[in-house]
Amino acid sequence: MPFTVITLSKVPNSLKGDLTKWLQEVAGGVYIGNLNTKVREKLWDRVKDNLKDGEATISYYYRNEIGYNFETINGNRESLDSEGLPLVLIKKEIREKDRSLQEGFSKAVQFRKIKNIEHSKLKKSNNKEKIKKYIVLDLETDGLDPTKDNIIEIGAIKVGEKTENFQRFVKIDRKLSEEIETLTKINNKILEEEGISVDLALKELIEFIGDTIILGYNIGFDIKFLNKSLEKEGMPKINNKVYDIMQFIKRDNLFLKNYKLETVLKSYGIEEKVPHRALEDAILEEKLIHKVKKLWDIL
Repeated sequence: MPFTVITLSKVPNSLKGDLTKWLQEVAGGVYIGNLNTKVREKLWDRVKDNLKDGEATISYYYRNEIGYNFETINGNRESLDSEGLPLVLIKKEIREKDRSLQEGFSKAVQFRKIKNIEHSKLKKSNNKEKIKKYIVLDLETDGLDPTKDNIIEIGAIKVGEKTENFQRFVKIDRKLSEEIETLTKINNKILEEEGISVDLALKELIEFIGDTIILGYNIGFDIKFLNKSLEKEGMPKINNKVYDIMQFIKRDNLFLKNYKLETVLKSYGIEEKVPHRALEDAILEEKLIHKVKKLWDIL
């Protein structure tokens, strides 16, 4: 079970006594022990409910880059997530005399100070309301090897001031396997009648994407296929910033039985089936992005 450390300061004695039922107090206000996730969360909820004006921190094992996570209550430090890494943010204390305008300033000085404060508040408000802009990308292919296999469908959603969809079938020069036809419901007749050449499909996709951030589920697979196809056509590779939704899900939800897209969608309350079609899958992935707070916050 994961090692857990809780520290308390200026809290009721009853709370300290409660913690000793689960943890050892190895120093004043410092409690350690091994707790499973469920017990740890319930114990931390108990601390929150009984803390009153005191301070508390909890540190515990976590599957991220540095191997732990922490939370604080009423302290001058807090956990700040930076792409999955918990950083320590030290809050700056504001003295009471700095909260208001000092006496003795002229009205002109006071007016400038008030104007600067209001401008700062407006700037922060505008930043919060900044429109998120990103691309959700998904491909369907006739195999798993980007050096030998082909893209057969491209789907993308551009999110910004308005939402735009992109979908293209791509012609190929070989017969699709029964497995791919069954999985995607795409066949050679569809590709022949509705598909376009791979070079044209790639040019239109690159124009659609521009320099916008790209997201996708297991997006590394799609980017490898795209870059290999671009290389074959003598075109520059994708250099956009890329976020893999699956990696954020693994940090956010450690105990899923697997990380297939359909399993993940259900775990976040999205009951729709995955059709294994590029645009339709991208639409589901876009819904998922809104559910994953750590990912949504960095966009």
